[in-house]
Amino acid sequence: MANNYMSAITQGVYVIGAEDGNGGKNLMTAAWVTQVSSRPNQVLAAVSAGHYTASLLEENPFFTLSVLGEGQEDVAKICGFKSGRNTDKTQLTACSCKWRELPEIEGAAAVLYCEVKKVIKEGDHVLFIGEVLSGETGGKKPLIYDAKYYFG
Repeated sequence: MANNYMSAITQGVYVIGAEDGNGGKNLMTAAWVTQVSSRPNQVLAAVSAGHYTASLLEENPFFTLSVLGEGQEDVAKICGFKSGRNTDKTQLTACSCKWRELPEIEGAAAVLYCEVKKVIKEGDHVLFIGEVLSGETGGKKPLIYDAKYYFG
């Protein structure tokens, strides 16, 4: 397999919660997420340019970032293998809408409440840099993914 060395990079497992201008909600599993600043607190989420969530984040700058915890592998699969264009993933997993009526995963290790500050189109992905406005921790150990397995 070409580029199999890229699969050696491990990452956390996250779910982005977003909303369109008409109140339609979506949840998308993301692994390419990292902190980019601590003053102010900022994160970067890379989303495939063709994904529904990319268009939502370009339309509405607010989003949630749920850090999945041990035992939430099924949530990652549900939110990652179905498109929000034709599936309401909020009906398929335990979520709530506390902040700005945006969906977040219940029982996550943490949830960050963010506002997009910068959008960079790079290669086949769109990089969304979001300022973390607030957040909550849930006390779970974060879930880690390495392209083949989940680890708690």
